[in-house]
Amino acid sequence: MPAVTTVARQLAAATRRGPYGRWLTRLLDGDPVAERVALGLLTVFAGLLTLLAIVAPNDCPPSAQMLPLLLGGFVLHIRLMRLLLAPVGLGLGTEWLLRVPLGVRLGSALMVVIAAVIGLLMSRHRSRLGLRGTRGDTMLLELAERTRDLGRLPDRLLDWRFHRAISPVSGAFFAGDFLLTAQRPERDLLEVVLVDVSGKGSRAAARSMHLSGAFAMLLGSVPPEAFLARANDYLARLGWEDEFATAVHLALSPATGRYRLFTAGHPPAGHYHRADGGSWELRGESGPALGIFAGTRYPAASGQLAHGDSLLLYSDGLVEVPGEDIDQGIGRLLEAATGLLRYGGPADPAAELLRTVARNVADDRTVVVVRRLGAGG
Repeated sequence: MPAVTTVARQLAAATRRGPYGRWLTRLLDGDPVAERVALGLLTVFAGLLTLLAIVAPNDCPPSAQMLPLLLGGFVLHIRLMRLLLAPVGLGLGTEWLLRVPLGVRLGSALMVVIAAVIGLLMSRHRSRLGLRGTRGDTMLLELAERTRDLGRLPDRLLDWRFHRAISPVSGAFFAGDFLLTAQRPERDLLEVVLVDVSGKGSRAAARSMHLSGAFAMLLGSVPPEAFLARANDYLARLGWEDEFATAVHLALSPATGRYRLFTAGHPPAGHYHRADGGSWELRGESGPALGIFAGTRYPAASGQLAHGDSLLLYSDGLVEVPGEDIDQGIGRLLEAATGLLRYGGPADPAAELLRTVARNVADDRTVVVVRRLGAGG
């Protein structure tokens, strides 16, 4: 099987480099000449379907004219898509006259009309974006992957272990939550930011990708105590009506274990003290959410992770349940985390928490676990 996969990839790469592949690339990039060629090919395709429907009426139904319409909606500009309606309509009329003895039934004609409407809507939407085919989908996937890369935690750092798990409500890639990290070894500083954009679904995911790029430019370029204030001012200047974001910002010194936490309308972080059997301390003097009041300053909550201690950052999707006090949800999360952070816990406690806490909640869920190893850890 690996050999077959390798051959398939080589063939696909050769095709992309060949004349057909170069033409397809130009077509998907909106080249006018390539689009006119595509219109000609689809016109010929509609004519062939008409001929087949007349010559072999039992094998090629009139509804097959849906195919060039749907393909056209996928790759043609709206102006050329309207031109494609003429040969398809002419073909359907010819079939109605010459397709003996079946003609064109009302149901088949209705299906072609519906396909024409869908094709026009697809073409109009893609024309507004300036994208063809799967270019828009590819762009969104690349943006989502880059957003995830911005929050990549160190695999191993001295006696530290870092774990993250993200479960978007709308699928595998797009979420209203995002993570950012910045590591500056020369200053003995690791920064981790968890942001939760208001709302759910595609709108929250779009705002999340917007803000992740802007906030990533700030993180590491301003002192930790200034990051949330700058991010808040940026979001306030955007003037998004009734839109905001919550955030928790961790500034950690790996050499000493000392940390500072800055919180903007976000659930408090949890500090797990493993001494004396394990206990939790909620940390974070929360300021207002980002984007509500310009000029806000965010105080720091300071602490130190001893060997064996952990910090737990999370989004509200893990602790908010309609009709229930959020403190109950936080207590449930910390109780579940306690068993995972004791001796002999799982290799990835963040992923395990997502599997065990608020599994079916219709909200984005993100967990970050920062562990300082110790004896038996």
